[in-house]
Amino acid sequence: MRIRFFLWLPACAIVLLLHACSSSRVINSAAVNISGNYCEPAVRYSSNADSAPLKNTDSLLAANADLPAHVVLMANATGTLLLVKQMKAVTGDTTALGFMKKAEIRSRIQHRLLLATMEIAGIAAELDCEGEKADQLARYLDNFNSKRNTRLTVASIITGALTTIATVAIKKDGPQNVVAIGGGLLSAGLGALTINAAGRKIQFLHPRNTLQDIWEMPEISQIYPPFTWYVLTEKHFSNSGKIPLAASIRERWQKFDFEGKISSSDSTLFFGTGGVYKADDLHTRAAMLNELQSTIRSVNQDLERLLHYLVSIE
Repeated sequence: MRIRFFLWLPACAIVLLLHACSSSRVINSAAVNISGNYCEPAVRYSSNADSAPLKNTDSLLAANADLPAHVVLMANATGTLLLVKQMKAVTGDTTALGFMKKAEIRSRIQHRLLLATMEIAGIAAELDCEGEKADQLARYLDNFNSKRNTRLTVASIITGALTTIATVAIKKDGPQNVVAIGGGLLSAGLGALTINAAGRKIQFLHPRNTLQDIWEMPEISQIYPPFTWYVLTEKHFSNSGKIPLAASIRERWQKFDFEGKISSSDSTLFFGTGGVYKADDLHTRAAMLNELQSTIRSVNQDLERLLHYLVSIE
């Protein structure tokens, strides 16, 4: 009777392994109440055609050689280049009319710079929200998979102990070998699952993908308003002046997050409308969103430089 009990170990091995593998099924993000587009702005970003940046940057720099290059670029981005030139033209006018003219120009410039600042803050908030959403889903999977690995580790230890006891208790070579082999396979299988456990995955859809335009670099962005997109795609805003900020971000993603090469499935997952994510994929997505957010927030430094110039010519 005791021998028959130990002979059930191989069967138990199969049952436990199948149960462990079944925990890798895909979870729908709606099941954990993190679905939908709650990070998306309630109202799409609006833009004024009159203040849209001009694309012929080299011609602008040549035509405004009397202004610092960075001032020309940021003034063009915010639609204030003509106003900045007007402000400079009336700098020396100390008459009452001159003061009134400067006050009017200053107010119009400040209004547009305020809109640009709010635009940056709004986009950064959306990216932060998307990053937190991805990170929250990743933590959910990490926690679930951690508990799964703990159960597998405990099961492996118990199996090893039972196998040892069984091989000592059973005296006949045949049954003893069966128990030893079955217990060894079970223990090895459970150990392998803890080392290379895929764990559960989650279906996460994002129809509005803030990473997509950075990856595809379209002429006109469907996500980012003209001011932000101009800064991200104009090479003169980068420190090197050779490649745009968006292209630099894309290069870093490809090198560090995808190890120099990205598969078509990963491209669709990260830069398309979403799909089935593993925990590591969600951590990667969160990191990419945070990196993009930091780059966009840094545009405030460019706005600050423009403001310092305006103060210097008043």
